[in-house]
Amino acid sequence: MKKASEIYKNNKGLFSFIGLSYFDKMVIFLLPLAVLTLFEDKTVYVNIEYIYSIVVVAVPFLDLGLGGYFFYAYRNNDRPREVVSSLLKTFHIIYIAVFVIGLCLIGIHYFIYPYEDHIVYIVFRSVFILTFTFLTSYYRLVNKPQKALFVTIFANILSLSFLFFYFFSGSEFSLWLVFIGQIIFCIAYFFRILKRIAVKWVRSYKELEVVNILRKSILFSWPTILQVFILMYVGNYGKINALEKLSVDEGVLLSLAQRFSMLIQLTHGAIIGFLMKELFISGDLLVIQRGVFLKYIGLLMTSVLGVVCIIMGYIYFFGNDYELNFLIQIVSLIIGYTFFWCVFSYFEIYYSRENKNIIKLYLALINGASFVLIFNLLEMGYLERITLSMFASTLLTLITSFIILRSRGYKLK
Repeated sequence: MKKASEIYKNNKGLFSFIGLSYFDKMVIFLLPLAVLTLFEDKTVYVNIEYIYSIVVVAVPFLDLGLGGYFFYAYRNNDRPREVVSSLLKTFHIIYIAVFVIGLCLIGIHYFIYPYEDHIVYIVFRSVFILTFTFLTSYYRLVNKPQKALFVTIFANILSLSFLFFYFFSGSEFSLWLVFIGQIIFCIAYFFRILKRIAVKWVRSYKELEVVNILRKSILFSWPTILQVFILMYVGNYGKINALEKLSVDEGVLLSLAQRFSMLIQLTHGAIIGFLMKELFISGDLLVIQRGVFLKYIGLLMTSVLGVVCIIMGYIYFFGNDYELNFLIQIVSLIIGYTFFWCVFSYFEIYYSRENKNIIKLYLALINGASFVLIFNLLEMGYLERITLSMFASTLLTLITSFIILRSRGYKLK
């Protein structure tokens, strides 16, 4: 008991941040599940997961690598405060541009050529995730990582509140309820930034070397951008094609398994988010800190056990329409894929520290190529092919990453 109390005391900040992250993701987690549970519409649920997946694949391109470049520029500059200020202002300009382009895409769909029924939700969720991703990096560097979480907590609680209100009032469900909080935030943030730029243009923005900053950002981050795109496409391939290639029940099973596994990624993201500055700018360049890594693995394994318990509880209380062996196979493969993906992502930090993002791209290409190869070689059901290909290709990529780190002289100390 004394040892547990000491561990908590020494890691109070980390545990508090993880707790806040879990609360944030719990709300995000509940939104699609609330639609499925309250309104009992599996097709709508699969459509929501489709929108989420399209956005996750598209977002890596939107900030032109600025979020990832943040830490490298901060580490390698004698005036870090100026770096933070310049990159924040550059993001403001990117946000305005992306927002306006998004409005144009919506206008094209409704007034010129209809091409995507969910374009409004895709645009605003993309802008929202872009903002949250950048602010996460910004607040990590100013030692206030929890502030970025308040953005998503506010937006998603607002959406969840509307959802419950419509349900208990007996009103008809509409898809905009899921995204209303994000839409309101994006519009409000747009006008806030627009006002800031208009007021401070001469003093703060006019002399900003936006083109030069973005050039450096793209040169640093382009391998990471492509790498994240490939990894996200592999991870969301099933949900993107669920409406056409899977039955509604199979689409729901895949989406639910990946949604529950999100809790493992949440633990990963919370730990990395809290320790990113320490991992990125402290310690010897070719040393993997044993204590930090073992703490990470311990928390990650705890989250895996938690997800298994949650899935068992969900099946017990809500039942399922799937054959037991089939259910265990799909869920196990998704959880295994998620665990390997998290560990693989942890070690990617060390490539970024060296400014060797090209290695991350090579690993992503291995991941994508092996996924396609395994997927096309397998002869089984579509859902089984997707999940087994995700699991095997990610495990292969993780093993390859271990070999590369060892060959570069990395030591676990």
